Amino acid sequence: MRVYISADMEGATGVVNVDQTDRGKPEYAFGCRMQLHDVNAVIEGLLDMGVEDILVNDSHDRMINLDIGGLNPEARLLSGWPKTMGMLEGYEGADAVFFVGYHAMAGTRRAVLDHTVSGGRVYSVELNGVEVGEIGLNAAACAARGLPVALVTGDRAACDEAEKLLGPGVTTACVKTAHGRSSADCLAPEVSSVVLREAAASAVERIRKNEAPRMDIGDGAFDLRITFHTTAQCDQAAVLPCSDRLGGRTLRVCGSGMAEMRRWANVMIGLGGA
Repeated sequence: MRVYISADMEGATGVVNVDQTDRGKPEYAFGCRMQLHDVNAVIEGLLDMGVEDILVNDSHDRMINLDIGGLNPEARLLSGWPKTMGMLEGYEGADAVFFVGYHAMAGTRRAVLDHTVSGGRVYSVELNGVEVGEIGLNAAACAARGLPVALVTGDRAACDEAEKLLGPGVTTACVKTAHGRSSADCLAPEVSSVVLREAAASAVERIRKNEAPRMDIGDGAFDLRITFHTTAQCDQAAVLPCSDRLGGRTLRVCGSGMAEMRRWANVMIGLGGA
């Protein structure tokens, strides 16, 4: 079995403040340690279940946060930026995908560091009329490849979002419960490592029983609408010749293929910050 791990940072054990996820802040080292802690705990759970092929994609910011020297040597690391598929680079050929250290979409109440791709650019994202965050965008692209999302780890809000989107078949592991955007009741690392390890093992059981869920994407056609924080950001993204400007801050792209949709989202949001 091959398991692919997309590893973000905001949903990691103990991480509650943007200073812990920002490479320019002294507290960033703590965020890196906790991201690595959670990834290694999940890897241990996979190894307990006999999984032999594990690829971890560093999916936060510049994607060079995970220290390969501290990563469990039974896994491989996909590090660096840019990547064509971003948070899902290298997911082709996997049997299942895990989202580790994920966070809730922008605008979610009582969610640690809620945002969608870029907190400074994106107000909201709609996919085929449904508001989604990174969990939804990435799950749709996985479904286009026939891949189930078997595990989502993060705060309670992220886990709730995953369960609402993917149904009861998805395994979740909650490592903290937000009191606000930058405060949370957190499990100690010694405790969360057990929670994450057991959740990973449970997810493998569901994969083997073909019970891990795939997001329902219909025929794969997409209507992607991104609303930016400012008109200036939308002005910059609207240079895309295939896009439709729906208002001062909202840009729309339609097409077919959810993997292509995910790439369009990256391009639109990237241009918004140019």
